[in-house]
Amino acid sequence: MKLLTRLARTYLALSLVVLALTASGCHPWGMRLLSLEVRKGGEVVYESAFDVRDDKGTAAIWDEAGENLFTDGLSIPDAFTFPESTRAHLEGEVVVRIAHGDTTLSEVSLEGLDLVRTGDDDTDWRLPREEILRAKAAAGL
Repeated sequence: MKLLTRLARTYLALSLVVLALTASGCHPWGMRLLSLEVRKGGEVVYESAFDVRDDKGTAAIWDEAGENLFTDGLSIPDAFTFPESTRAHLEGEVVVRIAHGDTTLSEVSLEGLDLVRTGDDDTDWRLPREEILRAKAAAGL
């Protein structure tokens, strides 16, 4: 009986730790879960989440913004044109924001933006390298 009680307490303690880490939006072991939003006309038209090590600076965070995605998706597909089946394009001014929870780490305005995906039927939309470089330049990095 004592063993069962000890196991139950251990399970409860571990569950509370996992819950606290999840609620804080952080990954254990020195990682942060960040969000990337693309807004057009004040509406979020694309969003994703990705992780980076805690010691990464803003330039390195932008470099990883198009990789290691946990979630992604075109929130408003009608906002995009599709010049190719694997490329989505936004016309006009867009705002790209990287945040950790409610804290904005970097935000830039760009004229037009492209997203790419791996294949015709895939949903892994992400910022291609050339857009990451444009965003970094706009952020002064």
